[in-house]
Amino acid sequence: MTENEEISDRERQKLLNRLHRSLFWVGKQIPRKIKLNEKEIDLHEVIWEIVNRPKLEKDDLRDIELFMGMLIDKEKEYEKQLENEQLSPDDAKKVFDLAAGVRRAIMDLKELTTPSKRKAIFKDRHICKDVETDKWDSLTDELKKKGC
Repeated sequence: MTENEEISDRERQKLLNRLHRSLFWVGKQIPRKIKLNEKEIDLHEVIWEIVNRPKLEKDDLRDIELFMGMLIDKEKEYEKQLENEQLSPDDAKKVFDLAAGVRRAIMDLKELTTPSKRKAIFKDRHICKDVETDKWDSLTDELKKKGC
């Protein structure tokens, strides 16, 4: 296959089918940079900051729910790219990995919004006391300003 060749319909369908399987995101890395609402964010760092907060308030949980909605939209955007865009096999794999990484971020956040899981997570984990939460705080302020 040459570098400019488009992914075959069969390979495209395989990737799309994988996106709909349970646990397709396990073992995938949360992406460093993604664009949300025209702003590039370090998704990995934001998730790290949220997960390492010593305590989540009601406002934090509301903001996490809004953020998860944005991430779900981003995952759908990646899926549409896989479905419709002309992609090389390498580009298709990159888009698939981005979708899987975003799904992993969603699942990490989802655990924090489930009270019984959140209680177990906070009870059993080692809190990183020196984690700075600037990026998360900045993102939530921006969400609030936009009325999300």
